[in-house]
Amino acid sequence: MYKLKKHTGHRTVSLILILSCIFILGLMPACQPSPQAQTPPASTPQAAAPPAPPSNPPPVQTVTPGAATKWVADGVISAGEYQGANTYGDFTIKWSNDNDYVYIGMKAKTAGWVAVGFGPETLMKNADIIIGFVKDGNSTIADTLSTGDFGPHPPDTQLGGTDDIRASAGKFDNGYTTIEFKRKLDTGDKFDKPLSKGINKIIWAYSGEPVFTVKHTMHGSGEIELK
Repeated sequence: MYKLKKHTGHRTVSLILILSCIFILGLMPACQPSPQAQTPPASTPQAAAPPAPPSNPPPVQTVTPGAATKWVADGVISAGEYQGANTYGDFTIKWSNDNDYVYIGMKAKTAGWVAVGFGPETLMKNADIIIGFVKDGNSTIADTLSTGDFGPHPPDTQLGGTDDIRASAGKFDNGYTTIEFKRKLDTGDKFDKPLSKGINKIIWAYSGEPVFTVKHTMHGSGEIELK
């Protein structure tokens, strides 16, 4: 009886141990650490696609100097009216030409006369001077010749020549006097200087009063280049 009881106790203990192992093994998957979430790799930023070019891009606009506006003797220097321009302080001269005529616009900060002289020899001598002023809304323009280094410059008509200004106008506005005129490149008058394509020397001046006999307050020399 003692041996049988001992044998039975051993089997009971063994059974308990087996069941305990099975139970522990069943719990083991639950005890394993859960796999850590994987962070997806950061995506490489892509460069933005360039905008598609317009199907009909606007044309590049260009304006040829002197070709945009037709010359008009109105005392107003309009944009594109002249081919060339030079500024000397408060005096500006603009010009255009064709095969027969030269077109001049001159403007100065003054209420007096403004003038340009073509082809001076020594100082003012033998310069073909076009001079003009505006008074009470009316313009007066004269075709003159300087007979000495410092004048005088009487009208060509007093010297036996002709007045060769073919069109002219003047305007005083906002403190500036503007004179425009047209004449032939070569007038045929011996008291005028013929103008040619290329560089032409000039003198310029303006006074403080709209009277031809009043001396200039500013003067200088320069050039214009005809095409």
